[in-house]
Amino acid sequence: MKYFAVFICALSFMFSLNATAYTLYWFSGAGIKKPAEIIASMFNKTHKDKVVIISGGSGQVLNEMIETKKGDIYSLVDSNFLHKAIKNHIVIKYKKFLKLTPIFALSKNGEKKIENFYDLSKHGIKIAGGNTKTICLGKTFQAVIDKLPKNMSSEIEKNVVVRCLNVFQILGYVKNNSVDAGIILDRTLLNNTGLHFINIPKQYNVNKYGYLCLISYSKHKKEAKKLYNFVIKHLNIYQKCGFKVIGAD
Repeated sequence: MKYFAVFICALSFMFSLNATAYTLYWFSGAGIKKPAEIIASMFNKTHKDKVVIISGGSGQVLNEMIETKKGDIYSLVDSNFLHKAIKNHIVIKYKKFLKLTPIFALSKNGEKKIENFYDLSKHGIKIAGGNTKTICLGKTFQAVIDKLPKNMSSEIEKNVVVRCLNVFQILGYVKNNSVDAGIILDRTLLNNTGLHFINIPKQYNVNKYGYLCLISYSKHKKEAKKLYNFVIKHLNIYQKCGFKVIGAD
């Protein structure tokens, strides 16, 4: 009976540990999802709490957080969405941790027609852009357009045939040759795709930055803070995936 009682106590203790395991929600912009998935997997292997990644356009997942009042941490690209999150009082604290340089990816058909950025204004070129409400690339594209000479900006705008909800939709249109070119966050996203790209001249380009936020909606604030700190300690994973981590040099 004594050993049985000890066994029951041990079993009850183990059950209580499992009973207090929580699910934490990490909302991530689609373009920086890959390193987030790796870090989440590392966290899940070393902590009783488990992380679930919810990804999409940075603005898209922000809207989902606001509508559902759910979320523990949020990684995004674009200060506009950060400011919206702060305005909605859902950010406890944040860290600026990535620098990204937008480019235009070229489809196989696009490679035959486009040699440089200025060719995007040629008649008949088909371009994939981003939705300004759901994806940072929508505002980025517009910021680039606004810097161009008026005659060139109007011709490029005429060539935009689709505005996508996230960067992977843009890449999908490029890969299947539905468009000739599509704006993406950074050349890192073209790794292992076989796709070529053109740079946006520095005088017209707009660097984007990545942010990590601790979210006030969390129902498990102590655990959410542990996850936030864990991500910060493992920002090298973003660097290993090819992204430029601020302060890593």
